[in-house]
Amino acid sequence: MDVTVAQLEALLAVGEHGSFTRAGQVLGRTQSAVSRAVAALESALGGPVVHRGAAGFTELGRAVAEHASSVLDGLRAINDLAADVRAPKLRVGAVASALVRFVPMGVRRLQRDWPQAQVLALQGEDDELVAWLADGIIDLAVTTQPGPDCQRTIDDEFLAVVPKEHPASRQETIRLAELIRLGVADPGGTCGPALAEGFAAHGVEWRPDHVVRDVGTVVAMASAGITAGVAPAMALPDPPPAAVAVRSLEPRLSRAVYLHYRPADPDVAHVVERLTTW
Repeated sequence: MDVTVAQLEALLAVGEHGSFTRAGQVLGRTQSAVSRAVAALESALGGPVVHRGAAGFTELGRAVAEHASSVLDGLRAINDLAADVRAPKLRVGAVASALVRFVPMGVRRLQRDWPQAQVLALQGEDDELVAWLADGIIDLAVTTQPGPDCQRTIDDEFLAVVPKEHPASRQETIRLAELIRLGVADPGGTCGPALAEGFAAHGVEWRPDHVVRDVGTVVAMASAGITAGVAPAMALPDPPPAAVAVRSLEPRLSRAVYLHYRPADPDVAHVVERLTTW
């Protein structure tokens, strides 16, 4: 006796929805295909499983339907296990600023397309991350320093973070010299040297009033009205706190963020594809 999954699905759909036509619509099949599947099941079993007039189950049909539900549930569970095995299990190491929005956004995009994907995110400094990748501890490194294994470069804009009550918050952009006059906080790390180089390229000296350790402190100081600040876009919360305004600089400045990975790894390629839509 050969009973197929398609036949069991047709039987359960007819029983649940009351007609061959409606069952076909739900299953994405034609009415005649559902009818043929049920007829083939009846031929294999040696008796009718539905009453053709009211489309209700016969006694045999009810017994078969109970087993069919268990069989299909079991097959779905097996498919889920297979999906879990196929799903990528990735370890992403990143500098702190990339873990605020950049990496989480890429992971969310990946999991929309691949819900079983498992991603472990680890925070590290640039030199640590490159070493972790070389040692196989992580599969992808997101750094602010280039290296011989760098495969992609992402442009990350520097933005002014200004107290909402300050007149400069009403401007669409803030000029570099004006920002220095406001008083500015440097977010620390590799941002300071990048900002100094960018400002100098436009004839303005980067002279921060405060040098802090992270972007969160810059945002907190601006929220409290203590100072303006500069931060990379991917490190800023979205949306920003109500007490601050985030504005582009004039002229625009940015830093490079580097993705290091082994290009032959197809699972990493899925993550990189979603990160590069930043």
